[in-house]
Amino acid sequence: MVPELVVATLLSLYRMFAAYLLSLLIALFTGIAMARNRVVEAVLLPILDVLQSIPILGFFPVVLSAFVYGLGPGLGGELSAIVLISTSLVWNMIFGVYASIKSLDPSFDLMASVYRIPLPLKLALVYVPASRTSLLSNSLISWAGGWFFLTSAEVISMGTQTLKLVGLGSFIFDASNRGDAQAFAAGMGVLFTVILATYIILWNPAVVKYTGLTILPGVMAVFNALERLTRLFWRLVVEAILRAWLYSRRLVLPSSTALVLVALLGPQIRPTGFSTGLLYGSLVKYLNMFLTNVWPTLLRVYVVLLVSLLISLPLAYLSHRRRAVGLAACTAGELLSSIPAMIWWPLLLPVAHVAPWFVMFFVYLQGALWYVYFNVMIFGLQYVKRDIIELTDVYKIRGFLYFKSVFIPAMLPSILTGLLSASGGAWNASIAAEYIAFGDFEVDTGGVGSLIDKLAAQGNSLGVLFVALYMSLVIVLLNKLIWGRLFARLGARFVVD
Repeated sequence: MVPELVVATLLSLYRMFAAYLLSLLIALFTGIAMARNRVVEAVLLPILDVLQSIPILGFFPVVLSAFVYGLGPGLGGELSAIVLISTSLVWNMIFGVYASIKSLDPSFDLMASVYRIPLPLKLALVYVPASRTSLLSNSLISWAGGWFFLTSAEVISMGTQTLKLVGLGSFIFDASNRGDAQAFAAGMGVLFTVILATYIILWNPAVVKYTGLTILPGVMAVFNALERLTRLFWRLVVEAILRAWLYSRRLVLPSSTALVLVALLGPQIRPTGFSTGLLYGSLVKYLNMFLTNVWPTLLRVYVVLLVSLLISLPLAYLSHRRRAVGLAACTAGELLSSIPAMIWWPLLLPVAHVAPWFVMFFVYLQGALWYVYFNVMIFGLQYVKRDIIELTDVYKIRGFLYFKSVFIPAMLPSILTGLLSASGGAWNASIAAEYIAFGDFEVDTGGVGSLIDKLAAQGNSLGVLFVALYMSLVIVLLNKLIWGRLFARLGARFVVD
């Protein structure tokens, strides 16, 4: 069991870091392009709104078609897992880069234009460093999101087809299915250790160093050594980019990327024989199914958001007042937030037999709580300025008056940002919360997540795609009608310096 567990752990870690690097590249290029080009911004923002709202199961038909069927279960399976994990990592990172570059002083671009600094150097020396703090802070939340859906990425199931990759998530899932308590406990112990180690060695020291937040535990000596190696590697990358750019200036390159795209994609275009009438019938059929199931999920999502806020705010306030509480709360949050969604059902199986609704709500909470929690704890506490704290001490503003009149207004931007992200997290968590099957034991609480799970179990990839699309459109609509207006009111009434 030990050799198998070691191999599974190393493979899961490799997939997590590969997915993070892929997400990092996508976030940098997409976020910078949106922030610096209004046409790209206008096109990509609504697309990203939809994509970030699609649950991981909604990407199963796409990755199976693009990778597994084309490249085989070996290479195709690995690429599928990495891409699926990336769908849980990348969105926060994209918007973090976008916000950082959007708020960058225009004089940087003006200076680069005056001195004719080439685009590769501008990317490497201006835009990437400007995005660093936001990327690192968002990586805390994204890293937890990747672990949360690790099992779903390592066990890809669509109908009778199941692709199972060797990894820590699949190891724990298999141990649970066959009732091997010893293997399950060993897998969970290794999972906790690995998650905590990555935060203490890598993410926490990085955030502490570049944001000044001191309530995150970390080993700075190890991180500093890793950072020196990263800086050396980055210097080599910058030199390679510059040399490639200088070399490309000597070549005659095609002026039209459209011709290149046509040449690449043209041979892949084939008539599908999918009639308009059949498409319309499917749209109506799955829309009716979606409308029947959306209301329970909608109610659960907003109850979970309220509970997440009620948990996060008091803990943030205690962390603000007592650093020891903050250290303990952040460590516990980083550990709990990263436990894969599918693992909670076997962990809470005795409770699930008696009160399945409680486990359902708990899994929902796991998918939503940490977005509010980390936004409030990591970003929000930075808005409570030291000079304001000193003034409140001078005038003896304490207790509930301080909480209501000083603490909450300072935290409002982070509260709203966390709730917005948590709403999407709760919708995505519905696929793990509303339906589960372990052997003869099955829990079906109804809702959109349950509907997507059952369509996937039937192998109905078209149904999964349509229902996931309807779900994402509802989320986008709610974001515009509710969260967009709340952010607009916040911007009109409060100014954060």
